[in-house]
Amino acid sequence: MSWLIILIAMYVIYCGTVYFFQGALIFPSTMAGRAGNALPSEDTELIELTTDEGTTVAWLVPAPAHDNGTNESHPLAVFLHGNAELIDHQQSIIDLYHGQGAAVLLIEYRGYGHSDGTPSQKHIVADAISIVGHVLERDEIDPDNLVLHGRSIGGMLSAQVALETNPSTLIVESAGTSVSEMAWRFGVPPFLVTSPLRTEEAFGELEIPILIMHGKEDEIFPIAKAHALDQAGNDTTLVVFDASHNTLPGPDEAELYEQSIREHLIRAGVLR
Repeated sequence: MSWLIILIAMYVIYCGTVYFFQGALIFPSTMAGRAGNALPSEDTELIELTTDEGTTVAWLVPAPAHDNGTNESHPLAVFLHGNAELIDHQQSIIDLYHGQGAAVLLIEYRGYGHSDGTPSQKHIVADAISIVGHVLERDEIDPDNLVLHGRSIGGMLSAQVALETNPSTLIVESAGTSVSEMAWRFGVPPFLVTSPLRTEEAFGELEIPILIMHGKEDEIFPIAKAHALDQAGNDTTLVVFDASHNTLPGPDEAELYEQSIREHLIRAGVLR
């Protein structure tokens, strides 16, 4: 009986340790590296949101200028990165959406780069909703053409943001169905997870076109998770790549990646 008590005590201590350090496991900001001081372009605007923990920063990269003499508004693509990345690493995303005539909003997570505070689902989603709402009020932004796009855990965060921002469409790549269901991998009850990121549930509530892009060799979120998301959504498209979690799009698949996004934006009515 004494051994059983000892084992139970050790398990409780283990669960308590995981509970208090789960933030660093889900959002390992130290792995993302240090942020630079250079903006991606001269016309990029630095946005600063004051929170109870300090300042959350974001970059608004305007849509490419046109020489047609009009002051038309442009779609807004909001990108949320993976948990070991920074907004500094997203030049390819800027180039992709600039090619579609859209402005790009990159939001840095609390505790990452130049943002203060501690990252969590609650904080990141709240910050994103506030910043997106502010940017959508601008004359140069078309509020009826909002695109949310996220990679890995950023895709899961984007699904939560979509529940509150009424976007035209959602694009997720290399995303999982939820973080809470992964808890048992570590022998921890799901109710202890403070950032559950229940993507599958969010998909079931969203009534917008959703594009799911996933690597068939994804070792973090197996391809079965992408199929589960595909089944959970009301209007989903799944595109599978010959890639792992961190190599999507795979070799020679950049054209498929860009084409899939463009065709989806046309179907969602963002592009004509």
